[in-house]
This record gives sequence, structure tokens and C-alpha cells, in this order.
Amino acid sequence: MSIKRLLAAMTATALLSSAPAFANGIATGKKGLTYHDVFGNNISSILREHGIKLPVLQTRGSIDNLNRVAAGEAEIGFTQADALMYWRSKNTGLQNNIEILGTLGKECAFVAVPEKGPISEEDDLGNKGIRIAVGPVTSGSAASWKYMTQLESDYSTASVFNKGGIRALAGLTTGRYDAFMWVTAEGNMENKYLKTVMKKGSGLKLISLDDYDLNDKLPSGEPVYEFRDVKVAKGFFSDEKIEAPCTDVLVVGNPEADEDTLEAVAEALLTNKNRIMNKN
Repeated sequence: MSIKRLLAAMTATALLSSAPAFANGIATGKKGLTYHDVFGNNISSILREHGIKLPVLQTRGSIDNLNRVAAGEAEIGFTQADALMYWRSKNTGLQNNIEILGTLGKECAFVAVPEKGPISEEDDLGNKGIRIAVGPVTSGSAASWKYMTQLESDYSTASVFNKGGIRALAGLTTGRYDAFMWVTAEGNMENKYLKTVMKKGSGLKLISLDDYDLNDKLPSGEPVYEFRDVKVAKGFFSDEKIEAPCTDVLVVGNPEADEDTLEAVAEALLTNKNRIMNKN
């Protein structure tokens, strides 16, 4: 082979090796939860009608999804808006690898505490010695807490534990933790943590998370959090509500991913959102 042809072959090989190789999939969350079982499965079904086969990937939550999409390990994924803002602050060199394709309702942050514990209101979260469990490090709830501490510095005095599940919630009754935070879809009164806290005799209660230092804006100019009176239990005369910061669920994609896939997802979010969210 001539030197000229060898150089041409080496150049072509280099170009091929540097081209992004996207994994075919939707980054969602754990099986049994909304991102995987509802949003992921429904978008996958809609895409199949367009001749696009995109498997639903089980992941560790919002931050994991953003990492995968940015790295080309998934074409699209789901994340909370506040988790995206936290991720952007830690990954400034990868921001152009994430494109917001649309939204799927809102998720709200809830904080449970013991009825007779050291926390009676939101301001107490900034007290010295407070111990709060916020879920696994890659979860949306952990990202929410990290982002909130960037906006409200008082929260940074708390000792944070990356523990989740019913065992973490039970830790409020044994004295292991003083608070437990999780994130779930607005209006989802079937959430297992919410149902447990609201059950009579649990020894637990919710506190309003209403610190207006949490005001911040997305790149679009929209607020990251919207403070809402969220229904947490049905009442005989009136429903019980609590004020909670709610943030958009975002569908994100890598702008260098397959164009037909990104177009189909964007179209589904504009015309088929209720189907994706099981609201038909």
C-alpha cells in the first residue's frame, strides 16, 4: 500500500473512531416506579408505531439518566428540572450534550419528620446536628437536596445520608434520622412513603417545604420550583394539603442522537402527552 493510501485509511479510521456511538435506549429509573413503568414503557410503545425500537433501560435515577444521555449511552432520558440544574453546575463541559425535548407534569418534594422529633417546621432543617436521609446518591431526591443546599445555605449544616426506601423512613421512628425527603409525582397519593406517613398512628408527619430562597430559573427563564398546595390525603369534608416545591419532569435527549428518534419523541410530547402519562 502506498503512503498516500495508508494515510487516507488511517484518517478514515480516526474519523470513525471519534464519531459518537449511541446506545439504543431510554434511560428511566427503577422498575416499579413511574419513570420506568409508565413514561418509559409508553414512549417506547409510541416509538414502535413509528418503526423505532428503543428499549426501556432500568437506571439509578435522574443523575444517572443525565450522565448516560450526555455520554451517548442512551438516546433519551427523564430527569427532574432541579436535578438538571444541579447536574449542569457540576458538568459545565457537557451542557451542550443535553437538549430538553419537553415536559411530563410535575414532581414535588416532601419531607417527613417524627411527630415528637427536633423538627417542627422547615426552618429547623438548618439547625446544627440535623440528620436527613435523601435517597441514593444518583436519585432525583438526592439531587434535589443538593440543589436546594446551593440555593439555601442553611440546609448545608445538616448531616446527609444517601439512604432511601421504607427502611430509611422507619429510621425516623428509631432515632436514626430526623428527616426523610423524597420526590414523587404531584397528586400521587398512592406513593408508599406518603401513605405510610399519613396513616393514623405512624408517629410521623409532613412539614411544608416553603423556603422562597429556593427560587431560581431554568435556562428557558421558567422557575425551577413552583410552590404548590399539594393534596396528600382525602378528607371527609376537605382534603389535607401541604405546601411543597414542585419541579417539571423533563424529557431530555442528546442533540447528536438519531434525528428520527428525537423528532418522534418531540412529536409525542406535543401530541400524545396524556397517553405517555397514562391520563387517557
